[in-house]
Amino acid sequence: MYILKEILIKKTWNNFIINSNFKFYSFLQSWEWWEFQELAWKKIKRLWIYNNEKLIWVMLIIKVIAKRGNYYFIPHGPLILWEYFDILTEIIDDLIVLAELDDMSFIRFNSWVKNTIINKNHFNKLWFINAPMHEHAEDTHLLNLEQSEEELLKNIKKKDRYYINRAIKEWVKIRIDNKIDHIEKLIKLHHNHAHRTNWKKTYSAFSSHFIKNLYKVFWNHISTISASYKNEIESILMTIRFWKTCVYYIAASDIKHPKFSPNYLCQWEAIKHAKQNWANIYNFWWVSPDNNPKHPIAGVTKFKRKFAWYDYSLLHAQDLVLSPKYYLNWIIETFRRIHRWYYYKKPE
Repeated sequence: MYILKEILIKKTWNNFIINSNFKFYSFLQSWEWWEFQELAWKKIKRLWIYNNEKLIWVMLIIKVIAKRGNYYFIPHGPLILWEYFDILTEIIDDLIVLAELDDMSFIRFNSWVKNTIINKNHFNKLWFINAPMHEHAEDTHLLNLEQSEEELLKNIKKKDRYYINRAIKEWVKIRIDNKIDHIEKLIKLHHNHAHRTNWKKTYSAFSSHFIKNLYKVFWNHISTISASYKNEIESILMTIRFWKTCVYYIAASDIKHPKFSPNYLCQWEAIKHAKQNWANIYNFWWVSPDNNPKHPIAGVTKFKRKFAWYDYSLLHAQDLVLSPKYYLNWIIETFRRIHRWYYYKKPE
């Protein structure tokens, strides 16, 4: 018999994830992400499932309150030890009751399960439908750090290794710290980069408040890496590490010397820093589902895939409709997706 409870102990939550050897996980199911959401005045539920006093499943639920409709959102979860859909089938009615008591219009799973027809059919049987819009990374690019630095560098194509070596020869300087001036520079370049490149209106920059709250909550797990030439930062990025996975989350650049683009050296140093801090997976986060140059993030995707390893595709977000109010949300998000030119990879 499965028992659904709310968990209130940070150590129990994070230790379950850390010790369970999940094939895919991210900081979006960490206790710290809950604390980050609370700083944004979001209401949270932290649910765990026991079977005969054994913890087998944790699920962070964010209550999204919006004019277009309120809903439960489960980012990159739930994380489960046993058969995912067997247990989801058992507890879905209890989850629906909780959602209806909170006046939710739907439940959205942005699950960590792979993008396969079998997994999609499992959700279909539970009356889930494709969400009109993503909320977090679904198509990702992962780099296995359980190799030597020599092997990691060798896997990068010769013409791309050139940029790294040339930047070193040109005395491009790398800085890794979370000092206030460094964080402020990340925010400034991030906003300038978004304003300069976002003529298609495909994305919005994270607010200064959002980024500063990330540092406040993930302080021991977050790194700021920048590359500068002649004392001017041309490339900067942020990574967030949760246990053995390090995520390349926010980046910005203002490249003035493309012949030895500091972006490559900056990214390479971030990878080495993650490895030195005991990560075994470097997650490049969001990439396009294919190599279509017309996709909104085709350019940055091409750059990320140059640090060769493999793509990992999660099933597109799934919605369980609880109220007719859902369809207003569906119309609004469908319009946004079309306006921003997004499309998603079909299950295989």
